[in-house]
Amino acid sequence: MEILDARIERILRAAGRAPSVHNTQPWQVSVRGNCITLRGDPSRQLRHSDPLGRELFISCGAFLLNARTASRRESLEPAVTVLPDPDDRWAVARIELHPGLEPEVDELELAVAITRRVTTRSPFDDQPLDADVLEVIQRAAHQEGAVLRLIQPSEPVRGRVMSLVRRAEALAAEDAVARTEEKAWTAVAPGRPDGIPQEMLGPWTFDDRALVRRFLASAGNARFEQRSTMAVLLSAGDSPRDWIASGQALERLLLVATTYFVRASFATTVLENPTTRHDLRQVLSLDAHPQMLMRLGYGRSPRHTLRRSVDGSVAPRG
Repeated sequence: MEILDARIERILRAAGRAPSVHNTQPWQVSVRGNCITLRGDPSRQLRHSDPLGRELFISCGAFLLNARTASRRESLEPAVTVLPDPDDRWAVARIELHPGLEPEVDELELAVAITRRVTTRSPFDDQPLDADVLEVIQRAAHQEGAVLRLIQPSEPVRGRVMSLVRRAEALAAEDAVARTEEKAWTAVAPGRPDGIPQEMLGPWTFDDRALVRRFLASAGNARFEQRSTMAVLLSAGDSPRDWIASGQALERLLLVATTYFVRASFATTVLENPTTRHDLRQVLSLDAHPQMLMRLGYGRSPRHTLRRSVDGSVAPRG
């Protein structure tokens, strides 16, 4: 049993490296024997910008994909039940770990990518990604039931998407409650195990062609690229189950991208505003629901944000 406990600790440490909105890490786990129960943590929810918990569940979905991937590295087979308790709206998944086969090479590559994956908030190299790399990344999203709709530099609709991003950012900048909520999770003190520290926010210059979230209306003197690949992650439905699946698809495509030295940067404000999220569907003529908008590109590897310890995310036994 001690060996299994050590394996679970490694699995949870890897799972906790998942990306999350504002690095809130809005998850909580409990462990009983070979069973891990994952719940969303409402105390870490962005109640103003994410009142339905969409981004919280996406973040927990990314945690779940990492847990599945790390389990295979330990030669364990995860049996996952999504939304296991209909009476608990924050119950995300139950993961039962069983003895499994040795991991395949591609499973090991994804597990290693967990420690290398990092969100960037700085400019990429000014070039689109190779078509074959994009195809592999799109397949990764599809493997988890999502669709990755690419927006290439040559597409005329790209400018309209950028206009929506700027509109959403302007509306958020005028919202005092939104600014207060954002400030609580950004420009945090160095060494804090969550949130985004000041030195990782910029400063950058945001021109009309930059697709990146403007935290606290930051500005500076570094120009963003014009020809990186943009992409929007889509789901067929728009329920907690779809959000969890989208989080798993997001993390799988990010891990696969990492194996090709591709980085990602997110622009989430446009999807936090119901009006601009609806308008994005209209502009792109989508019959599915946009869950994440991002830039994909090559560039230097930024620092990792700090993470809570395993003990910090495990709920005490009642």
